[in-house]
Amino acid sequence: MSGIGAARAALRAAAQPWEIQVGRDLADRLDTKPPSRWSRPGAAAEDLADLVGPGEVVLAPSATRPSDDGVVWTPEQALGAGARGVALWVDDLPYPRIVGAIPYPELIAVEHAMTGKHACLVLTGVRTTLVFRYRSWAWPAVADLVTHVRSRAHRPGAAEPAHAGPPSLGWDRLPASPLVALGHHRHARYLGAEPELPRRWLWQQSRPAAFVVLTRQELVVVQHVLGRRPLTHGVQLLAVARNRITGLARRGDRLRIAASGRRYEVDLGAELADEARSRFGPMLRADGRRVVRRASKAAPQA
Repeated sequence: MSGIGAARAALRAAAQPWEIQVGRDLADRLDTKPPSRWSRPGAAAEDLADLVGPGEVVLAPSATRPSDDGVVWTPEQALGAGARGVALWVDDLPYPRIVGAIPYPELIAVEHAMTGKHACLVLTGVRTTLVFRYRSWAWPAVADLVTHVRSRAHRPGAAEPAHAGPPSLGWDRLPASPLVALGHHRHARYLGAEPELPRRWLWQQSRPAAFVVLTRQELVVVQHVLGRRPLTHGVQLLAVARNRITGLARRGDRLRIAASGRRYEVDLGAELADEARSRFGPMLRADGRRVVRRASKAAPQA
């Protein structure tokens, strides 16, 4: 089972093979550099271009992150989107630096979650899942890359949006942004829910405002991060390829999406989840798009 909650859980997941668990006394010394001192992705760009082709690269400097087992130090990472697919690079010498790659025809879903200064992007393919953790101030660059990746995967050969949208775009206009509609907002159908009133107790989290958007290419769920502009500071996002979806259902307050043998769930509240199921379920069943695409013969291999 996956969904926005799964991406949020990945923020505190156990250390990966290329990560190191450290004591809290070292966390401040090993923490990330400010954005003005970020290095350029020289070696990463070359390795990624050899595998997936030249394209956009987002670099995440080495940093610490919280995990359920303590504090983890993550080496420098880079996520690259080229002409043939998307790949993750990790500065983990002497081991292979490319830890995984997804050719565009195999992309199933994209998930994004953020909590405070920590953010996580999860890309799921037929054979591989890529997890890219970064600091939330890099969201504008990540949003542009996510828009390009999904556009190339679901609209091959078509003109892709130049960016995710203007930074000043407000929450109410988000369903028409390139981040959500991939440049085809006239064909997007969406449902929305206002945020819940604050709960009585501080430990009780209120459900944020949300949109469920059905485009020609995807079913997209976005949740607002209170007090933040969506294209400047970030959103919680789940985008599932429409031609991979095999079922839509509601379970309690959650919308459940079945796609390519996987299950994605998002907490939307019973009313919005049921409305999305009843309105978009028949559209998806009428698609006739139930045949999973074959993997590309020229799929890049890590």
